[in-house]
Amino acid sequence: AVWLKPLRRRPSCKFTHHTACIFLARLPQQMSYFATRSRHLLASHGVLPLQPLRSLSRTAPLSPMLARQRHSSSAPSSVKLYQYEICPFCCKVKAFLDWQKIAYQAVEVNPLSKAEISFSKDYRKVPIAMLDGEQVNDSTAIIAALAAGRLADRALEEPEAARWLSWVDTELAVLLFPNITRSFGESFEAFGYISEVPTFSAPSRAANRAVGGLAMWLANGKLKKKYNITDERKQLLDTVRVWTDAVGKGPFLQGDSLGLADVAVYGVLSSIRGLATYKELMDASPDLARWSAQVQAAVGPSMRDEGGAKVPRTIGPMAGL
Repeated sequence: AVWLKPLRRRPSCKFTHHTACIFLARLPQQMSYFATRSRHLLASHGVLPLQPLRSLSRTAPLSPMLARQRHSSSAPSSVKLYQYEICPFCCKVKAFLDWQKIAYQAVEVNPLSKAEISFSKDYRKVPIAMLDGEQVNDSTAIIAALAAGRLADRALEEPEAARWLSWVDTELAVLLFPNITRSFGESFEAFGYISEVPTFSAPSRAANRAVGGLAMWLANGKLKKKYNITDERKQLLDTVRVWTDAVGKGPFLQGDSLGLADVAVYGVLSSIRGLATYKELMDASPDLARWSAQVQAAVGPSMRDEGGAKVPRTIGPMAGL
């Protein structure tokens, strides 16, 4: 296969996402590196922290279609999300869609071949959304486009919301990957979501779970060193406590009103639902478990359209639903 061609030099490390979804996005190159120099499998794989959330006025101009949506309260008539089931940034978008009652289709991307996003030549990461046929890349841009005309003007730029949205991406999400890949067993468990993808063949599921589980485990030390993580479990619990302390008696961050920050934190954490790490986290923090249950009830059922099929899942945001 073409993607098995050995890398001649260290690949560029300019990323806009981190943790598991970034790793998965570059998995084909990482696997070829593993095949040729196993002891340096992920030595060249760097992950840069996300920049603080930028306002819409400082990002690239909105396309005509998205600009029209900013002045309309209607949702896109067609939303297709290209994703990894356990990608925290993909799950953040899905939580927003559920909250806003926007129906969507989810397309699972094969992390080895990435055939499902072959149409995207310049952007090879997830999430990618097709909103009424127009491509929007990156979870922040997707949510901004979906929020236009539905939330208050510049809701994403409001200081407290922007601070928490940045915190979700740069402080919380970065800790999930090291926590679900502490051992090969945990990493293999995390990649079990592949076994629940109905559109993948049996050989593809087996290859992705075995190769992906191994590579994710090998990436653990690299990320811990980069982010100066010495005790990933303790640091995750401490980070979660920052959130629960801010929520206080709640039930939500803004009291009785469910807000964008609640939905973003909930979405990111839901990416590891069904894993041992998630259970341990909820058991260790009753306040987090209580808040999470309240958000889940307020967000309501998933708006995911699976063509009427009932797809049982044990890992990710729809685990047990």
